Amino acid sequence: MSALAAKRRRRGLAYAIASWAVLLLAGHALLVEPAAAHGKQTTISVTSLTPDPDQPLQRLYRARVTFAGDGDPVMGATVVLTALRADGASGFPPQVLTEIAGGDGLYVGEVIFERFGAWEMHLAVQAELGQGEGSATFTDDVRPESLSPDQEAARREESERVARLQLSFRFDWWPDVVTIAMRIGHSLAGLAYFLVTGLALGLAWFGIPSRYPDFPRRLGRVFLPAAAASLGVLLSAGLYSAAFDAPVAFPGIYDIEAIRRIPYGDAYLVVFLIKVVLFVGLVRLAIRINQTLRLWSENPVTPTDGPIVAALQRATLLNAAAGLAVVVDVAVLVYLHYLSHLGAFLPAP
Repeated sequence: MSALAAKRRRRGLAYAIASWAVLLLAGHALLVEPAAAHGKQTTISVTSLTPDPDQPLQRLYRARVTFAGDGDPVMGATVVLTALRADGASGFPPQVLTEIAGGDGLYVGEVIFERFGAWEMHLAVQAELGQGEGSATFTDDVRPESLSPDQEAARREESERVARLQLSFRFDWWPDVVTIAMRIGHSLAGLAYFLVTGLALGLAWFGIPSRYPDFPRRLGRVFLPAAAASLGVLLSAGLYSAAFDAPVAFPGIYDIEAIRRIPYGDAYLVVFLIKVVLFVGLVRLAIRINQTLRLWSENPVTPTDGPIVAALQRATLLNAAAGLAVVVDVAVLVYLHYLSHLGAFLPAP
């Protein structure tokens, strides 16, 4: 094979790789956005009980707070109950309901009303870490009569028809603005990383541009800061998404037992681990590319031969392959994310 034919073959391969890089960037921009873990709506099931028939002003309230989208419990929230009459009088001081350990989003509290009557009950929910807040209102009739055991049993049976209250958390700087900023930063960081490594790939396969004879030195000077900054932002956004955009509530992927309890949770963990391994591979390849670029700038070579050029070609090819694998892995991860929520609604076999 002549030198000209070999050069044409390498150039064709480089064009193919460049095309893959464009597809990689497009896929990365489309697939990198993580799906929202549960949405911003919750369902609250409220039950009112009279624990002691001789004290009809004493009431026990049970509130079960779950995500409306998938039914997962809302853990670690602050739930405050208040009561008001039509004249504005308060039924009791604000009562913070206590979360029951292992109660799957169950909060309870006992109150003593100041008087009988129909009370407008107000339930306020503040999500963990300030991720959102909401409120709901319902009416409870506090009657003076003492109930017999049969009547109390009937009330308990009636209480099973609980008031279903939809809470919609308002848009706020946390987590909405922070999450949007993280996603924008994640996309820009991915674009920056593949842009700077794409320049290294072009240098390896096309050689030094005739208009920029000192291109290897310039690229070698900016490659490490650019790659390190973009990988750092990708890591930070990934850690954030693992905590707040996983298929389960915070702390998300870091609660391995909770992940394994959901449908397809084990598969999700495996695919997520592959993503971590691929990210470590990108870091190592970035280091290798940087070292090769420094050697090139210190020892100028021709664009068609030499061990430095061959080393840079191998490193950039592996980097492009790893990047493509990341896109595929993220696509599978997003699919499993949705599938895990869908599986929560499927009947057990």
